[in-house]
Amino acid sequence: MGKKIDVTRHIKIVEKIPFVRNLSMHQVQQVLNIGRLETYPVGHVLCKDGEKSNAMFILLAGELAVKDGHMHLARVMPVDIVGEMGVITNQPRCATIEVVKDVTLISVGKMQFDALLKQDVDMAARIYKNMLDSLSQKLRTNNDRLSQSQEGESSLLAASV
Repeated sequence: MGKKIDVTRHIKIVEKIPFVRNLSMHQVQQVLNIGRLETYPVGHVLCKDGEKSNAMFILLAGELAVKDGHMHLARVMPVDIVGEMGVITNQPRCATIEVVKDVTLISVGKMQFDALLKQDVDMAARIYKNMLDSLSQKLRTNNDRLSQSQEGESSLLAASV
């Protein structure tokens, strides 16, 4: 079981988390109060493709891999969030998340998150905006990777002709 998080003790890290950007210190503390500080070793699977989305994770230290089967789709680095899509949409997990460097993270349960956002509409709007920005950036990054991959394949085909 994880530990409660004291925002004042971890302020340098918390300030870097895009998920809580533009929130008041009180709102940040509220989000952290519903989260749990957890640590996991290399090889631990946080969640599996197809599972129910019951939590999202804010990575504070270490590294995670987003996998589809045995293929690595992306790396998750500190202060990024993972698992938020399923928590927001209530859809099953669309990838497996595995620890590739020992991690320290904040686990935020879906039920607690939903209840918190219902209590504070201003905070909900800010958090949803932050999540939208984050997801948009992830989409842009993935599109860039796909485009570069296709360009590489085209130049390989041209060189082999």
